[in-house]
Amino acid sequence: MIRHIVIASVGAGLLAATAMAQTASPPPPSSTPSSSTTAAPASPPPTNLAGQGKWRSSKLIGVDIYGPDDKKVGDVTELIVDKAGKVEMVTVGVGGFLGIGAKDVAVPFEQVTWSDQPIMPPAPAPASGGSAGGMGGAGGTASPPSAAAAPKAPAMYPDHGKITLTKEQLQAAPAVTYSGS
Repeated sequence: MIRHIVIASVGAGLLAATAMAQTASPPPPSSTPSSSTTAAPASPPPTNLAGQGKWRSSKLIGVDIYGPDDKKVGDVTELIVDKAGKVEMVTVGVGGFLGIGAKDVAVPFEQVTWSDQPIMPPAPAPASGGSAGGMGGAGGTASPPSAAAAPKAPAMYPDHGKITLTKEQLQAAPAVTYSGS
C-alpha cells in the first residue's frame, strides 16, 4: 500500500515538474524606455537555407570531380575542416574499381571550382547523308528539351567540382593517411 502511494507521489511530482518547465513566463516589463544603446535581441538563424549559398557537407560527399579535360577523375570522399570550422581540404577518391584499390588524395578546397550546372556532353555528330530522310522540313534537329536545361530548385550541394589535375596526376600523388583511425 505504501509502495503505491510513493509511486503515485513520484509520478505526480514528475508531471508537475514537466508542466512547470513547459510554461514560460513573460519577461518583466521594462520601466525604462528603450534607447538606441540597448542591444536588440538576437534573431534565430534561418531554418530554410536553400538558395542561400550554403552546402550540406553530407551532400558534398560523393560529388563528382572533373579534370581540366572535363573527364571525371574521382569523387569527394571526405572534407577536412580546421578547428575554426573552415574547410581546408577535400579528399578525392581516385583509381580502383568499385572502391577496391582506390585511394584518397587531398586537394586544397580553394583549388576546386564548384559548379551548380552539370557538364554537358558533347553534341552528337550530324548523321551523314544529305537528305532529311523523311523527318519533315526541320531536318530532324528538333529534340525535346533536356532535363538539365530545365530550371531546378536551389540545391544544398553543387553538381560537380573541377580541378586542374588530371586523373594520372592524382593517381601519382601520395595517398592521404589518417592518424588514429
